[in-house]
Amino acid sequence: MEEVWDGRRLVSKAREGDVGAETIRALLRQGPVRFVIDDVGKPLAWIPLSDCHAFWKEKVHPRLIEPSAAEQGVSLEELPGEYGYSASLWLADTLPVVLLRKWH
Repeated sequence: MEEVWDGRRLVSKAREGDVGAETIRALLRQGPVRFVIDDVGKPLAWIPLSDCHAFWKEKVHPRLIEPSAAEQGVSLEELPGEYGYSASLWLADTLPVVLLRKWH
């Protein structure tokens, strides 16, 4: 993916790279983060800003595939619900965007 769109407008063309839990926690300590889910065959799913902390704690953190683990290969059967997310950071004009690629 080279750009992130929210359906109406371009959000970011500035991909910073793959990130793990420590980076995402640091971003959340600074303020809200725009999470977006990239699930093959579906439109991007944007998580409301008001839900970003709960979404991180309940849905993403337990299923986050760290960049180092992704390189070695991960067994999805070991993750809750047998699916996981890899994360990349995108810089936008207002808030950081964490794009979550869903693996299932």
